[in-house]
Amino acid sequence: MRSKFFNAVAVAGLFALAGCSDSTKSDLIAQAEDLTNPEISSDSEGGELLPNGGSEIFSSDASTLPGTSSPSGNNAQPGNNTLPGDGSSASGDNGNPLGTSSSENGQLVSSSSQAAQEQTFAFGYALKNEPRPSKGCGKNATIKSDRSVQNGQHFTTFVGGKNREFFVTLPANYDNKKAYKLLFAHHCMFSKAEDFVHHDPDYDHPTPYYGQQVLDKNGDYIFIAPQGNDNGTWNGQEDHDFVDHLITLMEDNFCIDTTRVFATGFSFGAMFTNSLAQHMQDRLRAVAVYAPADYNIWLPENTGKPIAWMAVHGKADDRCDYNIAKTSALKRILKNNGKADANGNFTDASKETPEEINGNTGHVCYDFKTVDERFPVKWCSWPGGHQWTAHDYGSMAVGADWQNTWVPEEVHKWFEQF
Repeated sequence: MRSKFFNAVAVAGLFALAGCSDSTKSDLIAQAEDLTNPEISSDSEGGELLPNGGSEIFSSDASTLPGTSSPSGNNAQPGNNTLPGDGSSASGDNGNPLGTSSSENGQLVSSSSQAAQEQTFAFGYALKNEPRPSKGCGKNATIKSDRSVQNGQHFTTFVGGKNREFFVTLPANYDNKKAYKLLFAHHCMFSKAEDFVHHDPDYDHPTPYYGQQVLDKNGDYIFIAPQGNDNGTWNGQEDHDFVDHLITLMEDNFCIDTTRVFATGFSFGAMFTNSLAQHMQDRLRAVAVYAPADYNIWLPENTGKPIAWMAVHGKADDRCDYNIAKTSALKRILKNNGKADANGNFTDASKETPEEINGNTGHVCYDFKTVDERFPVKWCSWPGGHQWTAHDYGSMAVGADWQNTWVPEEVHKWFEQF
């Protein structure tokens, strides 16, 4: 398997290159007009609980950071946090509830009449396909968290000879017979997974999970934040194995739509997400990356399969070069995502170039025209620097005007098209 590793010359520069902020509390916190504070309940220890899908932008007072409650009023307690399920079974082929089964060898298989009418493909799914519930549907979760955190629960799992950490936030009214979308949030360099579960708001962490939880108004998503290595970085094959393991663990313990597993990340987290997109196209439906460097990171051999891909990048980024990402990561995705030919093989769409922002304000999001509609590609450019919370006006200095970012809503629409 081909791989690319850190070279000696660039290692020191990488640590300055791909990090993200962990800034102090901001005095500039603003609430968007369409976001209102949800009703908050309290757990037995006095902590505040915020249902997934609530719409609170964090206060600078850490005591008001949101948490999550388990269904049926049974709030999870540290040390005894079995995640919910009602224990009921659901009928379906091979024990799969809702009358559907998962994909096999790239072919969709379904016992429900509606899903059976969907167009099937040698690889991939039709847009808006019926959910394919995982093995965890209709079952109680058997994994247990060791402690609660604000807005989620902390877990450890043993993989690759190591204990690895991750955080999970379930919908407030989790139903183990409903297939949920699963979204991974990969942290940036020198950061922590927990920072993207709850954090005093700043330009890297305006709301949890890269701003996606607050937009999940109907509670359709389960959110997960894996922890990289001790120094806040992502390594090679071992971290790929970790994410692969987590997808299986979640699908075995919770009701997951196996056709709607998404991933996102900023800076080094974006580089890692790009790396996953090289060979996990069978497991990840779509990714959104913010300011990836696309070099000095381990890349597995590309399977040659397409994956839906969206990027947001500032043209003035002085840490993760915009032009390299445009001519490397983007081109690599487009090479696999062209429309399928008569034999079902995906063609090369890498000759198409995106429209880009020119000037000092605004942004341009370009949807590629020559790709397969099931595997769309979107490239968003803006005038700013190394900051994922892009905005149209005001100061383009890194860290400024993050409260006015358009990125979370654009990404939410991106994931919701599938």
